[in-house]
Amino acid sequence: MSAMVEEVELVAEDEQAGGGRSKLVVLLALGALLLVAGGAVWFFVLGGDSEPPPPEDGEIISLEPLTTTTGEETLRHARVGIAVVLADGQDPTVVEPSIPLLQDALLREVAGMSADQLRSVEGSEELRFRMSAHARDIWGEEVVRRVVLTELLLH
Repeated sequence: MSAMVEEVELVAEDEQAGGGRSKLVVLLALGALLLVAGGAVWFFVLGGDSEPPPPEDGEIISLEPLTTTTGEETLRHARVGIAVVLADGQDPTVVEPSIPLLQDALLREVAGMSADQLRSVEGSEELRFRMSAHARDIWGEEVVRRVVLTELLLH
């Protein structure tokens, strides 16, 4: 800031000497100051580097629960229900024709897990994560937000 004051004082001295160039220097200094101030306002007030907000949840499509076996040597059955959470404004009729692809992925994922894995918090969270990834692969991130578990029974 003191450098600007010194520059303005020098410009004032030039003006007293009658130099036309001094007006140009003053205008350039003021323009630079306004540019920096405008950038600071944009960055701090308007959130210059903030990410756009994530899309809101839209309709939820519940799938019929599926019963399958787990990936253990002893025969264990798992009944798993899921629902697809669409992004706000997405048409559920676009998703419906490809639901069997997601059901197939669910059967494969459950078959690769043990009953103990499915019962654990970490295991059920992993299943949600993997199913959400499958759903996004099938329909795209702009259509599907995530997949949620609606039922999980083991016997």
